[in-house]
Amino acid sequence: MNRAITLFIIIVSTLLSGCGKSDEMNENSRVFNMQINRIFSENQDAVFYIQGRNKIIAQDKESGSRYDAVKNPFASFFDVGTVFYIYDNNLYYIRNKETYTQAGALQESTSIVEIDWDTYDERIIYELDTRIKKEAFLGTIKSDSRSFSRIISFFLDNKYIYLVEGTTSGSKINKVDRQTRKAETILEFPRNIEQIAFDGKYIYYVNLRFQVVRLDVETKENFIIPDVVTRNMMLKDNQLLFLNPRDNGRIYAMDLNDFSLRKITEDAAYTFHYDDRYIYYSNEDDNKYLYRIDFKAKSNQKVAEVVSNRIAVFQNHKELHVLSDKGTFVVDKEIFEVNILE
Repeated sequence: MNRAITLFIIIVSTLLSGCGKSDEMNENSRVFNMQINRIFSENQDAVFYIQGRNKIIAQDKESGSRYDAVKNPFASFFDVGTVFYIYDNNLYYIRNKETYTQAGALQESTSIVEIDWDTYDERIIYELDTRIKKEAFLGTIKSDSRSFSRIISFFLDNKYIYLVEGTTSGSKINKVDRQTRKAETILEFPRNIEQIAFDGKYIYYVNLRFQVVRLDVETKENFIIPDVVTRNMMLKDNQLLFLNPRDNGRIYAMDLNDFSLRKITEDAAYTFHYDDRYIYYSNEDDNKYLYRIDFKAKSNQKVAEVVSNRIAVFQNHKELHVLSDKGTFVVDKEIFEVNILE
């Protein structure tokens, strides 16, 4: 009897620990920082990144093997876009259909395709017909007389697809209901919008005055975050991390519950990204080399003498990527070994 109880406890503990990991990854996938997550992301099994054009690479976290994430046998007949999204362990990517004429390639349609990462089955969840300016959602077509737009980025929650679109007059965010198929513009911006973050309830963006604005996706109510001016910001849990130009570009953190501020770095930073333990940043005071600091602002160290123009840190993976003038480098977060990404 005792043996049976012990076996039962072991089985339940194993199941709960597995669920915990899944829930943790799913919760992490709710936070979207556009400047990084549209070209670098991860799920439970792999990390993903864009390699050139027409290719999304997946790297297995256990074996380290790399392969083309889009396994569609007809992939040669369409163009894979340069942005993607991970949600609930599935991969979503842009598929462009093109017709070639004497004038060159004419883009006919742009689709968002879901890949079930367990089966690799694909299905189109959204389609924008760029040739005749009509939209189709799961096969339903409706006329649209709006000006031409292109999908710059996108992200999802349980109810909606959010499309960040570039237009002839700037950019906008459209919210598309995944069940009713109704589309609604929730933000219009007079320029290309580059700084966007999403926590599942609010979209955060930088306005023309470099203030961070919080947009409620249900009510469309805007709220300006107090005491923050920046060109570069990201969300982490309930914190807003940003470069503070009022303090020579040092990294600050704001608690979004009470709007309290604290300084993270004494160094000026060019860019940054983070995992659960450290913020990795490009140190402007040291040739833009790669540094890291913990969230308590105590442990600060140089990681690699690599000029870091963009940093992509994977949460549950031992490597990070650095985009430099000399290419993309892979850095081991434990031993600081640096290799060129091939």
